[in-house]
Amino acid sequence: MLAFPPDWTFFCQIVLFLVLWAVLRRVLFEPNLVLLANREHNSAGALQEATQIKADAEVKGQEYRTQLAEARSGAMQEVDAVYREAQEQSRELIEQAREESSQTLAQLRQSLEREIAEARHDLEQRIPDFSNEIAARLLGRSLT
Repeated sequence: MLAFPPDWTFFCQIVLFLVLWAVLRRVLFEPNLVLLANREHNSAGALQEATQIKADAEVKGQEYRTQLAEARSGAMQEVDAVYREAQEQSRELIEQAREESSQTLAQLRQSLEREIAEARHDLEQRIPDFSNEIAARLLGRSLT
C-alpha cells in the first residue's frame, strides 16, 4: 500500500520507470514511429501514383474509344462507298445486258423477217409449179 510520505522505493520506481521509458523510447518507440512515418509517406506516394496511373488510364481509354469510333466511322464510310460502287456497277451491267438483249432481239426479228420474206418469195416463185401439179393430180394426167 502507498504510505504518505513515500519512502525511498517509490523514488527508485520512478527512476527505473524513467530509465525504462528512455530505453524503450530509443529502442522501440522511435524506430516504430519512423517506420510508421515511412510507411505513411510511401502509402501516400503510392496512392498518389495510383491516382495518376488511373487518370492516365482513363485518358488513354478515352483516346482509344475516340480512335475506335473514328476507325469504325471510316470503315463504315468505305463499306458504304464500296456498296454504292457495287450497286452502280450492277446497274450498269444490267443496263448493258438489256441493251445487248434488245439488240440481239432486234437482229433476230430482222433475220426472221428476212427469212419469212425469202420463204414467201420462194413460194410465190413456185406457185405456178404447184398449181400445175395440183391440176395434174386432179385431172389424173400431166398438163405439160
